[in-house]
Amino acid sequence: MRNETKGPGMITAGALALACSSPLVYADMNTNTASQTMHEAKQTAAQKMNRTEAAVKDAWLDGKLESAFLFNEQLNSFAIDTEVKDRVAYLSGHVESEIDKDLAGEIALSVDGITSVRNELALDPAKVKADRNADSYAERNSFRDTVMNATLTARVKSQLLLNDNTSGLKINVDSNNGDVTLSGKVASEAEKELAGAIADNTDGTATVHNRLIVSAK
Repeated sequence: MRNETKGPGMITAGALALACSSPLVYADMNTNTASQTMHEAKQTAAQKMNRTEAAVKDAWLDGKLESAFLFNEQLNSFAIDTEVKDRVAYLSGHVESEIDKDLAGEIALSVDGITSVRNELALDPAKVKADRNADSYAERNSFRDTVMNATLTARVKSQLLLNDNTSGLKINVDSNNGDVTLSGKVASEAEKELAGAIADNTDGTATVHNRLIVSAK
């Protein structure tokens, strides 16, 4: 039997194979690491985007809820605090009675997009009545009236613009607590009457003051 002695300069086949494959192994490891890092970065970005979208949605729902309370005659919106998280409405503050508390909860639940309500409103008639007598209550009513007037004006104006037989761009519309005033110039008496009828049939209109002037020019 031949006995071969390995000298210090000799390399075994296994060692040679390992040495040749090492760069490929390291390259594959680096590729896997980079791929995993990219995947984690995408997941983090997606999670941040989802949280941002959810926060924006909640803020939008909170605005809708506050508006709903603002336009309700029974409730004092300045005494009610609202917050929406994950489409759940949280109500806190004070109301005059259990009926008002239940009403606030029903209004919140009726807002499209809100899935449930945590109604933590407390009963404090004296505080709510005091708030009603404060300047903030008068400011709320003033703001509400302004919004309602602007909304009615926009409705009437839109109807006039949509009708081919009225000069919507030439007709001025002003609204005040349901009273609509039309002014400007129209081409005929028929157009004047039509504009008045359109304004009168618009939702929210109580009376119409038709001050349109018939002019051929």
